[in-house]
Amino acid sequence: MDTNQPSNTLSRRKFVKIGATGAATLFILPALSGCGSENSEAQTDEAEGGAGAQQKTATLAFRGGTIQTMTSENDVAEALAVDGNEIVYVGDEAGLEAFAGSGTKVIDLEGGMVVPGFMDGHIHAPGDWVTKLYDIYLGDATTVDEYVKIISDFVAAHPEREAYTGNPFMVNAFQLEDGSNPGPNKKLLDEICPDKPILLLDVSHHSAWVNSKALEMANITRDTPDPLGGIITRDENGEPTGYLIDGAATEVSALVVSEHTDEEYEQAIAKYQEDASRFGLTGITNLSAVDARFFSELEKAGELNLRMRILPTIIPGTDPSEAVKTVKGLARYDSEMISTGTAKMFSDGVTEGGSAVMLEPYNEAAGKGSDWYGESEWDQQEFDAMVAALDKAGVQVHVHAIGDGAVRATLDAYEAARAENGMRDARHTITHACAITDDDVKRMADLDIVGALQFLWMYGDSLYELEKAYIGEERALAMYPTKDMHEAGVVVSGASDAPVTPYVVLDEIEVGVTRNSPYAGEDNADMHRWPEQGLTAYQMLEAYTKNVAYQNFMDDLVGIIEVGKRADLVVLAQNILETDPRTISDTKVLYTVSDGRIVYEG
Repeated sequence: MDTNQPSNTLSRRKFVKIGATGAATLFILPALSGCGSENSEAQTDEAEGGAGAQQKTATLAFRGGTIQTMTSENDVAEALAVDGNEIVYVGDEAGLEAFAGSGTKVIDLEGGMVVPGFMDGHIHAPGDWVTKLYDIYLGDATTVDEYVKIISDFVAAHPEREAYTGNPFMVNAFQLEDGSNPGPNKKLLDEICPDKPILLLDVSHHSAWVNSKALEMANITRDTPDPLGGIITRDENGEPTGYLIDGAATEVSALVVSEHTDEEYEQAIAKYQEDASRFGLTGITNLSAVDARFFSELEKAGELNLRMRILPTIIPGTDPSEAVKTVKGLARYDSEMISTGTAKMFSDGVTEGGSAVMLEPYNEAAGKGSDWYGESEWDQQEFDAMVAALDKAGVQVHVHAIGDGAVRATLDAYEAARAENGMRDARHTITHACAITDDDVKRMADLDIVGALQFLWMYGDSLYELEKAYIGEERALAMYPTKDMHEAGVVVSGASDAPVTPYVVLDEIEVGVTRNSPYAGEDNADMHRWPEQGLTAYQMLEAYTKNVAYQNFMDDLVGIIEVGKRADLVVLAQNILETDPRTISDTKVLYTVSDGRIVYEG
């Protein structure tokens, strides 16, 4: 068996007919031709309950295309039937006849492709939708002048607000002609609103741009030391500029908040689900930005379209027993659509903020001198103790680690927890793992650590230019060794970290193969980033289906197309395993099926 694959990998697909209590009403499908009788006989032989077994009548069926089961690359079928939320048939078209009745919705694929529903191994729901609907949304702007106009217009239109929040700005917009980048400045915000706090988060949500009022509320002055793992950016006189990174931003974010009603959160989630279904998403690892009860209530109403694992974030200073209690307390929401039992932790920050923890120092362009390696918000002993306590309690741990120093520290913690608590099927995860040494790639595989990676970060975009300035071109180019990780045996799951980058899986798959931009006007340009580390289209499809299902302990339900699994499916207009990789992102999503329900029709 391929050592890179989760344990649910099968050697062949089973053609099983599921017994039912009522007799099936047969509906003869048109134009079922080209299939030999051997397959139908084999299916009868394998039918549950023997020759007299009764069959389920499908509510939904697909024919006329490629069914990519994901049990292996060559394991494809011609037809698929679903009864309710369960897959009841996978095989040739001739065998589909027995599952179709007068009420069956039969979809002719017309040469298209059915794959398991796309899943995202690290995402924040409902993402930017609260901001887009109710706060200051900067995502459509690219220049400082545009930011200032959007902020000014919003403040003028909402004089009743006690505080103003928003996102996402790009720190690139503040780069000066000499190549230096001091980041955003409080003075621009003070001119707009001097008497109420303003807090705006950057695209990574690791940095904040605040005005003087917000600094005052947080008691941040020229005499305030940088918090552990945080940076208070200062001018030449030592005065805080209003650009705060990681731990420093976290302190102010806790004080400057915008209040929203339950109805507003519900509307944001509805918009988020609508978008996710349009892109073929049926499952997520949710670093939830809202109370889990919202998703649970949607499920009870039959309106939850995303099968999710919900992760609370454990912050430094938390007692390990309280952390375990927090995670275990979410178990009341567990169901087939919602699962819990995982905790998220931060080992470091981000490269473009100079807060990712590195094994070698940053360049002086990062603004922290020649001996700056980045700094974690966690004391390492406290971090190790927390990981060990969570592991002992049976909790899966999901760690943000971007720099190679943070990746190594996280692997050390996982290894120590295993030595202390013994082996188990933990499926601990490192998300991002942008910089990683060859030795730690091997350790990651040996320790069975899942890598939840963001493939849209793996081409030469504008943040890559900042990374080159901060750590040098050689080190920046050596990021994201995905092929090495795959070949070493790391289970690589696909993730967007949305709203940091979009949750458009077909774009992500294309980048994972080409290591170039998937966007119109750029996809033929040379924006490659270490293209030798590109994966195959099938490996990328695994990353966004079965591997996330494995990461989320949902591989018994979804991730492959097999009789008995839940019907989370995506229908694509073309076979993305056969097309030119540069056209994968052009592929249309025709249908998205969540738990047997068609939730999007393109």
